[in-house]
Amino acid sequence: GPPAVPPGLPAPPLPPAPPPLSPAGVRVFRGHTDSVVSVVFGEGDELASAGNFDGTVRFWSLESGEALRTLHTGAMVVLDIALSPGGARMASAGFDSAVKLWYVPTGTLEQRLLGSSPHTETVTAVAFGRNGTILASASYDRTVKMWHVESGKLLKTLKHAGGVKAVAFSADGRYLASADDAAVKVWDVRTGKRERLMRGHTFDVTALAFGAGSVLASASEDDTVRTWDVESGKELRVLKGHLGMVTAVAFSPDGSAIASGGYDRTVRLWDTDTGSHFHTLLGHSDDVLSLAFSADGALLASGSGDRTLRAERGACGAAGRGGGSDHWV
Repeated sequence: GPPAVPPGLPAPPLPPAPPPLSPAGVRVFRGHTDSVVSVVFGEGDELASAGNFDGTVRFWSLESGEALRTLHTGAMVVLDIALSPGGARMASAGFDSAVKLWYVPTGTLEQRLLGSSPHTETVTAVAFGRNGTILASASYDRTVKMWHVESGKLLKTLKHAGGVKAVAFSADGRYLASADDAAVKVWDVRTGKRERLMRGHTFDVTALAFGAGSVLASASEDDTVRTWDVESGKELRVLKGHLGMVTAVAFSPDGSAIASGGYDRTVRLWDTDTGSHFHTLLGHSDDVLSLAFSADGALLASGSGDRTLRAERGACGAAGRGGGSDHWV
């Protein structure tokens, strides 16, 4: 131990305080007991996340980093969550083959979407349409189903050749994208007709996100993200840089930047127009599995196999891309 201080001499100065666990501009959220497979921004100060095998959805305060409440979904495994515009409703998907709708303010289960033909296998992904009246659910039963949220009525069943892993609505609500293999399928929401089949990836697509207008991004097990124009079906850019499969993708609210995350434990930021990589976020100690931007673009949240969420302020601003300040305030 340290040498004893002789009587009458002042004690040595205390060692400097250890640095904070996270750099300025980053908030780390801990509490899930398994991988954080889905993350979404709620209204105001809230962030919601789903833990894979812990079966819970947790709501966090962005300001304090504390868990505000925990919702037990009743499913052994949760694979995805989605919040309706306005944040009052949440849909959850998981191993129990059920699509569940929750009323967020009270945490109560409103309904299980069964309709005339419920899913028969694991539900992998859920997404709300533009105004929250329609919900899409993807499943290993080789279908995507579209539901009327208020009534719970099944509107359409879109059949696929394999288990569907990803689903996303365009911002204007006209298109629905889905993937059950290496190709991306685009459907007309009103008619249920498949409009596009877009090929380019060499392994399965894992995640989909729409940006501004008709631009769609797809993440894949082939270690790339690709962008597409769904109106023409044309591939726009191939984003290469990840050192493992890419499992999450998100657009900044203005569509100018794309965030991607994957098995190399990084979050990478790309310029949508040029496809150039401009920033890498480090900090997770396991696979990055989920990503979301806040509505104002100032925050980027990532969920990981390391059981944590990280919310980074000014991620796009780090390279002069616009967005929030560089420090948490």
